[in-house]
Amino acid sequence: MKKVILCSVVFLALGAARVFAQTQEPGSKPVKVGNQWQMPKDVLLRAKTFADKLQKSLQLDEPTTKKVFNSYMGNVKSVDEIRMGKGSEKEKKDALLVNQEHFDQTLKGILSAAQFSKYLKSKT
Repeated sequence: MKKVILCSVVFLALGAARVFAQTQEPGSKPVKVGNQWQMPKDVLLRAKTFADKLQKSLQLDEPTTKKVFNSYMGNVKSVDEIRMGKGSEKEKKDALLVNQEHFDQTLKGILSAAQFSKYLKSKT
């Protein structure tokens, strides 16, 4: 009797886990429609989180935080194009590194020298 109950509980637990796994949303990937990229909904949240994190760690004022947010949003399209584009993984990795350097230079123009130095230290 105990074995039947135990087997039933295990069977129900596995069934519940399978149903739960199917109801979660898969990761959102950008979709290109014509010349437009449709970004996943979480891009705004990631940009806000990034800007808020820098605001707290670098003590940024509100206008500077807004510039950081806008820079991050502007960088998302090029990152998505690289990730979704054709090419080998090495080519994509190299392109993402170049893109990151360009983004860092954009932030260098927004942040003060001390803030940018602290940002670079926090990245590593």
